[in-house]
Amino acid sequence: MRLLSRSLALVLILCSQHLAQMPADLIIVNAKVRTLDKNGRVAEAVAVSGNKISAVGTTLAISAMAGPNTRTIDAGGRIVLPGFNDSTFHFTAIGNIFLSVDLSKVRSPEEFSREIELITKVMPPGRWILGRGWNEQNWTPATSPTKALIDSISPQNPKFTNADGRSVLVNSVALAMVPIRSLSATAADVERDAQGEPTGILRGRAIDVLSRKIPQPHVQQWPDLIRWHPNYGLSGVTRFRTSIRTNCGTSIANSMPAVSLKHESTTAYRCRVGANWQTRAFRPHRAFLLVRTGCLKHYSGWGQIVRAAANDEILTIFERVIAKNGLRDRRFRIEHVYRARAVDLPRFARSKIIASMQPWLFYQPGRRDSEFRTLLASGAQMAFGSDASMTDLNPLLGIYAAVESGLTVDQAVRA
Repeated sequence: MRLLSRSLALVLILCSQHLAQMPADLIIVNAKVRTLDKNGRVAEAVAVSGNKISAVGTTLAISAMAGPNTRTIDAGGRIVLPGFNDSTFHFTAIGNIFLSVDLSKVRSPEEFSREIELITKVMPPGRWILGRGWNEQNWTPATSPTKALIDSISPQNPKFTNADGRSVLVNSVALAMVPIRSLSATAADVERDAQGEPTGILRGRAIDVLSRKIPQPHVQQWPDLIRWHPNYGLSGVTRFRTSIRTNCGTSIANSMPAVSLKHESTTAYRCRVGANWQTRAFRPHRAFLLVRTGCLKHYSGWGQIVRAAANDEILTIFERVIAKNGLRDRRFRIEHVYRARAVDLPRFARSKIIASMQPWLFYQPGRRDSEFRTLLASGAQMAFGSDASMTDLNPLLGIYAAVESGLTVDQAVRA
């Protein structure tokens, strides 16, 4: 065994030396590279080979890794950080933002048509064109749009552009899918012009009817969503954690209705309990049944991620599972830890439960939040995320909010 260990160590050393001798694809020199290791080491340069960091060191040493095809960036003394990990991220919702068009900054009917035309050019015929955020009150002239603005733009594509959730503009292709005759001729749900023709503006029940016509796979076009994934990197996010609903659901008899499991890409499972999650917290006897009957006990080897409506009660559930099955690296985690009771904060570190937090989502200007500092001082593991698309996915906003709330920049970046 000792000989095998030495042989493996030698192989690893030789492989490392071989990689170091290979020209890097990218090197960044003359930088302040914050490695974020426990010693706070700051390097001058970094080399990237493929999609991995292959070396960190001095500008002189890293420059020696340059080859004829190596791209070199002189940072000029600026800070270089590792890619950000977003701990709470809605993959499909963010992906669909890239596959739709933001109309909130449009300031005229002409701009509206132009934005729709641009996204239509990159969409195949038949694909729904989705837009959001337009407001004709911001336009010059401030006139209500009609289907005439978008009908001539690729008539093979149905178009659905959301204003504020209460009204939408659609083109004639999409309008033909609404059974207008089944709606009252005078209904406000379908706006009409002086001749009685639908203008393309829909409200209320008409929106609901048409929304059901949008193919469900449209909101889960996985190849397209993955193809747009590099856009996340433009904001510094190179890794994220998301939940994807699967049909591996189960139920727990005599405890709570509608218990389902959400499969995480890291084989952790989120347990979402009850239809009234936001309005009804766990009762102690229900928590006992939940642990006893299996959702957490049976899968005690998996990481559990629970969106918290009551931090203290979720902590109690996790603590009972740990007490019954022993402390190990399960990476139990509570989402949206916010305004937890002061007496509950030390429990995260004590039971090695991760506090998943979204500084920008809950940021209140002028409010110094002691939760971050208390959790950090206790030794708890915090995991910061954006909760995009509920908020902007830019990680710098979360860092700003955390610093404004009392953390140092280093502490906020590390979390």
